[in-house]
Amino acid sequence: MKVVSIVGMAGAGKSEVARVFEENGFIRIRFGDITDEEIRKRGLELNEENERHIRELLRQEYGMSAYARLNLARIDSALKNSNVVIDGLYSWEEYTFLKDYYGEDFC
Repeated sequence: MKVVSIVGMAGAGKSEVARVFEENGFIRIRFGDITDEEIRKRGLELNEENERHIRELLRQEYGMSAYARLNLARIDSALKNSNVVIDGLYSWEEYTFLKDYYGEDFC
């Protein structure tokens, strides 16, 4: 099974590209879902300011590869059934963490 990551600036169309992969049988994992879940868990309003704050907190706690680490169980679970497309890989540390973990199955 393969793990494909979609990267790009905000508004570049990452989610649109990820949806094309999803339409072709890939399971889509959106890294930003971790942020949204943490915001809801804390009872905060879902807005840009809170998203930024939570991203910073998670990266302080887990390092710059936080989103790769926090999504690893979801990725592994999805890979049991399908190839995976990651929507929203943002840091070099996330890339190297996943490349080290999945090797040639990651791009």
